[in-house]
Amino acid sequence: MRYPAWHWLRPSLARRLVTALLLAFALVALTLLGQSYVETRQQMATNPGIRQLGELMAATVAQLDEGPLAAQAVAGLADHINGMRRQARRLPGEVVVQLFDAQGRLVYANLAADPIQRLGVSEQSMAGRQHWTWRGDGPRWSVRLAEPTLPELTMLAWMAGELGPQMLLAFPFVLLPVLLAVYSGLRPLRQFAHRLDQVESEPAPLAMNLRYAELQPLGRAFDALQERLRLRMARERAFVQDAAHELRTPLAVIAAQTHVLVQAAHEPVRQEAGERLLAAIRRTSHLSQQLLDLAALDGKAERQRQRLDLVLSSAQLLADLHGRARERGLALALEAPEQLPRELDAAAFLSVLHNLLDNALRYVQAGGQVLLTLAADGPEGGEGWTLTVSDDGPGIAEADRELVFERFWRGPEVETPGSGLGLAIVRQAARRLGGQVSLTAGLGGRGCAFTLRVPGAPPAFGSS
Repeated sequence: MRYPAWHWLRPSLARRLVTALLLAFALVALTLLGQSYVETRQQMATNPGIRQLGELMAATVAQLDEGPLAAQAVAGLADHINGMRRQARRLPGEVVVQLFDAQGRLVYANLAADPIQRLGVSEQSMAGRQHWTWRGDGPRWSVRLAEPTLPELTMLAWMAGELGPQMLLAFPFVLLPVLLAVYSGLRPLRQFAHRLDQVESEPAPLAMNLRYAELQPLGRAFDALQERLRLRMARERAFVQDAAHELRTPLAVIAAQTHVLVQAAHEPVRQEAGERLLAAIRRTSHLSQQLLDLAALDGKAERQRQRLDLVLSSAQLLADLHGRARERGLALALEAPEQLPRELDAAAFLSVLHNLLDNALRYVQAGGQVLLTLAADGPEGGEGWTLTVSDDGPGIAEADRELVFERFWRGPEVETPGSGLGLAIVRQAARRLGGQVSLTAGLGGRGCAFTLRVPGAPPAFGSS
């Protein structure tokens, strides 16, 4: 199989590990090279080779009394040493050899150079170039040598040439086990990916025995994701089934009353069928709108936040519902500060407010009271707030207070028509606002009190 050129440029764990190995190997080589360089410099500073050569020449001529013989011996050693240096082709220049007698007269010099003056080993410049020098004086002769120092780069190149073949020889023995370890180490990951490819449309745990500690968190995270997807899909199926069930009844009523309306010959029958048809259409429209609201609140898209006076918006909605409350003989009241401006998702807030008030107007008996309370919450100057809708209606059993927020849930003894979606919408909208809704006993220990509490960030330091 042929891959495009860019395929090999993609990020790869194996390539990353091998690259790290190469860098580590290069770092080891550089460390060894640096160590060798430092040791060589220290050795040359304390015991250079020129001292050993000088001591050898001094010992050779020490037993010779005549100058020509001593000069011949020194010349032979100098020619031999420089010949070896020329063959090596690595050492720069030639060794300067000087032989003086006890009176300080020059007996032999292989190269023209200034006399070496310092005793023992030293470093000095000769003819514009640094040399290691050595001078040893005996009873008869004074042997003096000068060897050109190696340039830093030349010394490093020479050491690298010595170390390089050894490192190259060792490299395959390091690389091959690492490649094998990388390949075998990534095999569980490939098996994991292969198992993921075999996952069917229905989410289910992998059921894999992941022995390696590095893969176990990944497996647990995937299983948790699969479980969340499974629960979500189950909720969606239940939601669709419940929605279809709820819509089936009003649609059946619409079909039946339409048939009656078409077939009926008497006006009273037609009028009654029209009223039932209109009621079924209203119920279907209301249920459809609630389903759309719930789907919109379930979405992940962020809505536009805006500055809203919660008191003013609540008062306007209460005014709109006043006629409906009066028809049912209910009293609506509002307890709130003069203003309560907050920056929030206005649609979610109005959804909470409308559904809680609509719920109260549906279930509270004639002569009952509905109280809407708004208040700031949290530290002074913060953005927290609470909204409570309380009534003195029939209330909800304490055991069922958590169930009322489930979709399509309705109490066993409830006779008032409804879809069972209003409080589910309230809970979802509360989450959208960043708060939580709770249910407790209402006015005078009767009825219901739905409280939405939205915490706010504390005020900034120095804010008024």
